[in-house]
Amino acid sequence: MENAAVLETIRKFLVDEVLEGVNANVTADTPLLEWGVLSSMSTMRLVGFLSERFGIEVPSDEVVGRNFKDLASITAMVQRMRAQQQDGAKVPAGKAGTA
Repeated sequence: MENAAVLETIRKFLVDEVLEGVNANVTADTPLLEWGVLSSMSTMRLVGFLSERFGIEVPSDEVVGRNFKDLASITAMVQRMRAQQQDGAKVPAGKAGTA
C-alpha cells in the first residue's frame, strides 16, 4: 500500500473515531500531539486500529512522541514496521523445504 493510501486510511480513522466526524482540516503535518488530537487513550485506540488494519504489531517502545506527532510520522512508522515484519516472516535461505 502506498504512503498516500496509508496516510488517508489513518486520517479517516482519526476524523471518524477520535474527532467524531469533525474534519478539522487534518493534514499530513497537523501536530496531533501538540493540538491534543491524540491523548494516551486515543493513541492506544489508534495502535489497535493500526494493528488490525495493517497487520502490524506496534511494540510499546515504538509508542513515543516522534512516531505519533503527525500523520506523516505515523505513516512512516507503519510502512517501516510492515517492511520489518515482512522481512522477519521470510524463510531464511537454505531453510525452505527442510524438516
